Amino acid sequence: MVFVELLIFVAFIGLLLYKWSVYTFGYFSKRGVAHERPVPVLGNIPWSVMMGSDSYIKFSIDQHLRLKQHKVYGVYNLRDPLYYLADPELIRQVGIKSFDTFANHRQGISDGPNETSVMSKSLLTLRDQRWKQMRSTLTPTFTSLKIRQIFELVHACNVEAVGYVERQLEAGNSELELKEFFTRYTNDVIATAAFGIQVNSFKDPNNEFFTLGQRISEFTLWGGFKVVLYILVPKLMKALRVPVMDLNNVDYFKKLVFGAMNYRKEHNIVRPDMIHLLMEAQKQFKKDQETATDKDSKEDKAEFNDDDLLAQCLLFFTAGFETVSTCLSFTCYELMVNPEVQDKLYDEIAAVEKDLQGKPLDFDTLKGMKYLDCVVSESLRKWPPAIVLDRMCASDFQLRDAEDNLVLTLRKDDLVHIPVIALHHDPDNFPEPEEFRPERFDEEHKHEIRQFTYLPFGVGQRSCIGNRMALMEVKSLLYQLVRHFRLKPTASTTRDMMGSIAGFRLMPRELFWCKLEAR
Repeated sequence: MVFVELLIFVAFIGLLLYKWSVYTFGYFSKRGVAHERPVPVLGNIPWSVMMGSDSYIKFSIDQHLRLKQHKVYGVYNLRDPLYYLADPELIRQVGIKSFDTFANHRQGISDGPNETSVMSKSLLTLRDQRWKQMRSTLTPTFTSLKIRQIFELVHACNVEAVGYVERQLEAGNSELELKEFFTRYTNDVIATAAFGIQVNSFKDPNNEFFTLGQRISEFTLWGGFKVVLYILVPKLMKALRVPVMDLNNVDYFKKLVFGAMNYRKEHNIVRPDMIHLLMEAQKQFKKDQETATDKDSKEDKAEFNDDDLLAQCLLFFTAGFETVSTCLSFTCYELMVNPEVQDKLYDEIAAVEKDLQGKPLDFDTLKGMKYLDCVVSESLRKWPPAIVLDRMCASDFQLRDAEDNLVLTLRKDDLVHIPVIALHHDPDNFPEPEEFRPERFDEEHKHEIRQFTYLPFGVGQRSCIGNRMALMEVKSLLYQLVRHFRLKPTASTTRDMMGSIAGFRLMPRELFWCKLEAR
């Protein structure tokens, strides 16, 4: 009898869980939005993707190609109904024209367990007026003039990276796993250009700064499970105060950042790195507040206390650590498997070297290299670091197409997504998208690219504030690598990158193996 009662109880609980898992699945049908049939709990995400045997990227592209004729289509991300925009005009409305209605990212994961957490103060997480204020305060920090000041620090890291490869070749090791190599490079760049500390992850592979970065960027089973729980039951996760980031890591950065700030103030040290620029932004904020003559002018700038400064440092670390190394890895992969592109890039580098007449590469010369820019732009098309953009609708809004026809009426708190990688791989936007063609972005052809179909750094005011810094890091190291070495595939290099990527990460199963030969 007890067994029967237990069986009934389990069946009842199972029924409740099933009803809960499919409760939202009538959402798009009621709204008349095109979508594919979801399955309980997973929604439209295939089980094979969740288990890491198939690629979310490939799934996202294929789904977009099946549904894009609807201009807006629906996707159930687990239980969450998400709108996806396939039409450039609708993307323009959300990202540019009606930005105030779509200024915020979704709530949930990035907000952490409470609103007073450090990461809740980062530019990525802030919302509405508070975000606008912080963006206004930080924008002068990322001008070309300020990035030019950091170039020498990055160049020193380039020299160390090239020296490491040369030592490996001298020792008879011609094959290199690029992702680890570039991760060490970006670690050293962030350490020196952002935090003002000198580390060499090629000579000291287990230094504390690199080890910490590995812990933060490493994808763990528990980390992935926390993300799923924040999507499924965000209120419960916040109530339980489960932190998104390990608080020990936050304490490490807190000591690092404030220790550096105090030391510089005490010894009147000026170093052209990110901490210095943020300290200057903080000083300027305080000065503006003191000289402001009315309330409105004071509210134009964000509060910028020490916790705000720490939050931006943490954001720059977490955002820059992985994205730059991933971009470098994919770009070098494309140069390996497209030797004619690599040869053309080398010709441009050789011409620049001739013009420099023995002088070291400088920021302005790097910025003027047109074919290098085309190569990086095409790499960002095929393998954008942010594969999807999200926006939350702040009030009821009518989406209209280029002919002013009503496509959909969005409601307050609806979630809108822009499928960046799917747009980049749509043959209507980029013919033969699987081909690597830097010429798409040259002066003769770049006007052919449809507006709002190429979005590697986002769109509108919410676009990546650090894109100049990231591009400078990528281009400067590519310049030095191609100048000194020929990049070739190895027996371990995949010939089908898209087929080799699995799960939710931009990482091939075989990793990024490369053979380097001195030129």
